[in-house]
Amino acid sequence: MQMLNLSDIRWLHIELTTKCNARCPMCMRNYRGMTHNSGYPLIELSLNQIRHILPPNFLDQITHINLNGNLGDFGLATDAAEIVNYFLEHSKTHIQIETNASMRSPSWWAQLAHPRTTILFALDGLADVHDLYRQDTNWHRIIANAQALIQAGGRAIWKFILFDHNRHQLEQCRELSQELGFEDFIIRDHERNQGPVFDRDGNFSHWLGQPNLHQPDAKAMVQVHMTRWRTDGNLPSLDQDEKCDIKCKSIQMQEIYIAADGSVYPCCFLGFYPRTMQHPGNSQFRDWTIKNNALEWDMATCIEWFAKVESSWREQSIKAGRLYTCISCCGSVNR
Repeated sequence: MQMLNLSDIRWLHIELTTKCNARCPMCMRNYRGMTHNSGYPLIELSLNQIRHILPPNFLDQITHINLNGNLGDFGLATDAAEIVNYFLEHSKTHIQIETNASMRSPSWWAQLAHPRTTILFALDGLADVHDLYRQDTNWHRIIANAQALIQAGGRAIWKFILFDHNRHQLEQCRELSQELGFEDFIIRDHERNQGPVFDRDGNFSHWLGQPNLHQPDAKAMVQVHMTRWRTDGNLPSLDQDEKCDIKCKSIQMQEIYIAADGSVYPCCFLGFYPRTMQHPGNSQFRDWTIKNNALEWDMATCIEWFAKVESSWREQSIKAGRLYTCISCCGSVNR
């Protein structure tokens, strides 16, 4: 039985590029701010490639598109604006974009104003603390870009990730968002509140969360980090005898994830370039034989392998092939 049929798909989650201008400490692009590529390619989807992957007849059935990736930022994709216009022209879908928005000009962002497009601007506090996490971004530039969109009639949302260092500015940021004309103010807590932050060269910069007098060595830490990730046997484990129900995000939302190289996955959790990227959960299916690149195969073929993902849930243990990523992200243990 197919996990998701082609005609079922209603939501698209698309990563247009793996390029990003920021060095967020918890991002897979780097190791706590230290320049470190763990196997992802610097790549992007062009307008012509999007047209090939998602022709108008397929877009007819889509109700929602989320432009937000595991690695890259929407604003760095060369054809980003043109791709948004293509979706608006050939579908009735709502488009949601998540971005740090610390790139391009205000006039570029203003052209994205449309009733069916909503842009979430990542603003983690005011100018004095925003870049403690969003390293290499400029708060004032983001505000200018957001204001240009709003003044052009666009829909903007202020996305505030909660940290120990910005909690005291929460209400002030909420009030400012209303003054500037943001449509909404949303709070996210991604459990990124603790740990060391390094500069590009691996020199200690500061702590997220409670300060620690110890100044760790980034290069030593990354060696331990990568050794753990490259060893399949060191996957985080669950009790081997526990039953686990999977409430699959892809099935519930009728959604697929398209990565910046054209590969199709059930969700972004499984979409960390398993053949090249050292990611602990996805190491389990790195050697699977699958045809999932939509630049080479039609979409129906690209989602056939989802059935293997679903069948893995019936295995009794991670060692037997039950996917850890599915358990950890969408699973509930029955005792």
